[in-house]
Amino acid sequence: MRFDPEIGPENVAVPTGAPEGFVEHAYRKTFVVDHSIGPVWAWLNDPATFVEGQVWPFGVEFVDGGFEPGVLNAHHGPFLNAAGVIGRVRGPGDEPAYRDLKYFYGSYALSPRLARPTRLQFWAEEGGGGTVVTLRLDALVRRPFVRVWDLGQRVFWSRFPRWMESAL
Repeated sequence: MRFDPEIGPENVAVPTGAPEGFVEHAYRKTFVVDHSIGPVWAWLNDPATFVEGQVWPFGVEFVDGGFEPGVLNAHHGPFLNAAGVIGRVRGPGDEPAYRDLKYFYGSYALSPRLARPTRLQFWAEEGGGGTVVTLRLDALVRRPFVRVWDLGQRVFWSRFPRWMESAL
């Protein structure tokens, strides 16, 4: 099952604005990987990277595909339900390479009352003696929880460059 082609994933609205008590938050991380863009982008776009890399009881599912526009995706586990659709994808020949995952309204991390992811984007381009990778996670976050959420994102995503390097 894929997202309805009549609508198209590029037309799925990313939630904008925030419910009362929430603010829009964007976590961004950029790092350089000591590999060319080909293997880096292949690793980032291999569903096994995310499906097999999960620690039980967390999981990632793709419905009828991988990182192609319109494929449904869900990250789930205790205190996590982030379901969405793959949006735009541009390969390494289109500098920068880009991938978009738009989360559906109602997705949450920890609790729907604390943090609601809305979009996860990756960019990759050659530079810095390897490949420059940038990720951005947008979320709606309860105002008093913003500092904790930001710290949690820094801790969670800090392992990502090492994980990538060890896999390549």
